[in-house]
Amino acid sequence: MAAELGSLILFSERVEALAAFYRALGLPLEPERHGDGPVHHTCSLGPTHFAIFAARSASSVEPAADHRGAGAQFLGLTVDDLGAAFAVSREHGAEVVQEPKSYPWGRRALVRDPDGRVVELFERPRAAR
Repeated sequence: MAAELGSLILFSERVEALAAFYRALGLPLEPERHGDGPVHHTCSLGPTHFAIFAARSASSVEPAADHRGAGAQFLGLTVDDLGAAFAVSREHGAEVVQEPKSYPWGRRALVRDPDGRVVELFERPRAAR
């Protein structure tokens, strides 16, 4: 049996701020509405459908202080310029979890999006591009 990620849907109380944040990082989000359903923001990321919808009610779960604890999650975005992506994320209110750092497999930074979700910004090593 084989599987692949088909969709990633985020629910937010701040849909427009979240959409602006991810647009600034290069995601081609567009507003969309199906029939009389809610307006949401969506795009295709390769074979994966990505969307942001309004949350139905306030979440009772606070963002995890430890982004690797049980129940935690984070979104990883591969970017072509980590410095630029990190700067843009900060301009859009991202909280820094980890400053840009180099590893043998590439460079990465961790920030929190407007909802407090951890986002990994990852740049591949130049030789791997």
